[in-house]
Amino acid sequence: MAGQLESVLKGMFDALGRDADPEALLGHFSEEPQGIDELSREWMRGREALERYTRGMLSQVKDVKSEISDFHEVIMGDIGLATFWLEQDYTLEGERHHVSAPSSAVLRHEGGEWKIVIFHSIPLSQ
Repeated sequence: MAGQLESVLKGMFDALGRDADPEALLGHFSEEPQGIDELSREWMRGREALERYTRGMLSQVKDVKSEISDFHEVIMGDIGLATFWLEQDYTLEGERHHVSAPSSAVLRHEGGEWKIVIFHSIPLSQ
């Protein structure tokens, strides 16, 4: 059975793979999120930056399949820390890609729900 934070992150990845729905994906993030991933390779800070990136990314990336493993979560009051391994496949500009990345997320309990505050996922070079 998935823990509270794992459920949120699995929901975020499900939204990423489902019909490229930016609202469903963005709904998992807090109002002041920060993040970095293998496509952006730069920090996104704030809701506006994340929304701009997400909409652009979803217009380019297709057929996203994500699997998380080696999941560990720690909850400290209203803050949660999750570390996990991400295996992800997607098509970008017609070319299939595979990502294998140690990943982490910090979540905050806001309005009765866990929301992602920081998301970090950069693949290790092979």
